[in-house]
Amino acid sequence: MAPQVERLDHWTLVTRDVARAKQFYVQALGATPLEREWPPSVVLGGTTIDMFAAIGAQQPEPGSDGQHHAYAIRLEDYDSWIDHLREQGVEHRLAHHGPGRLSIYLRDPDGYHLELTVLVDDPEVGRREIEKRGIQRFTNPAGPQGRP
Repeated sequence: MAPQVERLDHWTLVTRDVARAKQFYVQALGATPLEREWPPSVVLGGTTIDMFAAIGAQQPEPGSDGQHHAYAIRLEDYDSWIDHLREQGVEHRLAHHGPGRLSIYLRDPDGYHLELTVLVDDPEVGRREIEKRGIQRFTNPAGPQGRP
């Protein structure tokens, strides 16, 4: 059996414009800039995101929609996040994955996929919140299809 992994320490992002990417994560997502010489980084949701400039074979590769980083947000902040993303001009889509999860999907300036997600403990509360907003269900194409 493998030893236990403690936590996600950081993830790296290759970007065509480091300053623009850093500004997006700080202004649109509320990340905190990490003041250090190198690499340029921010902290979002307790995880460091290191940013590397695109050069040569090192280019942004966001992958498909199924590949993303998901950050937990509070239910009471869900609508505020929607308003904030609109104010910042960030395209996004709302989705739910059953009564236990409401999500906001977006892409950063280089096309990397991000999810802001709410975990709802009470299925009845989740159903009411989904209905109130008219959110459509999303299931990854690899997952079970045809659920309401």
